[in-house]
Amino acid sequence: MHEDTMTNNTLPQLPYLLRYKREVAVVFILLGVLNLGLGVWLFLLGEFHFTLILGLLIIFMGFGYFTKPMASIHIDQVVLYNLLGMKVKSYVLTAFSDLQLQGRNLYIQREETQQPIHLATWLIHSQDWQQLQGLLQSHPQLQAK
Repeated sequence: MHEDTMTNNTLPQLPYLLRYKREVAVVFILLGVLNLGLGVWLFLLGEFHFTLILGLLIIFMGFGYFTKPMASIHIDQVVLYNLLGMKVKSYVLTAFSDLQLQGRNLYIQREETQQPIHLATWLIHSQDWQQLQGLLQSHPQLQAK
């Protein structure tokens, strides 16, 4: 068996994606449909209203919550994304074991200080957060390349 195949079986699958809660996506899509319906109704009455465009934007945001990750955790960095899937910020890790969880907050341990990773943890899918906790507890020995 090839050495890379053996290590892939024992190491966690990285990058690890933190997704948005599905409930948030559903709420946004429902609000968007409501706004879109109001805009169409006003349009049929002969009046163009901003709610037509606003509804489309809110629906687009809702689908972004369904399809785009909030963050990804790599062996050497943590990357935050916006709803369009573009990289917003990254935090460099010198060692994977520098990632520390304290309650619902994620930190990078830097010598004697802790640098917070600015995640809206209430927006993270609960299952992803639980798997991240398990990942950090079971594989703290991974080192960045």
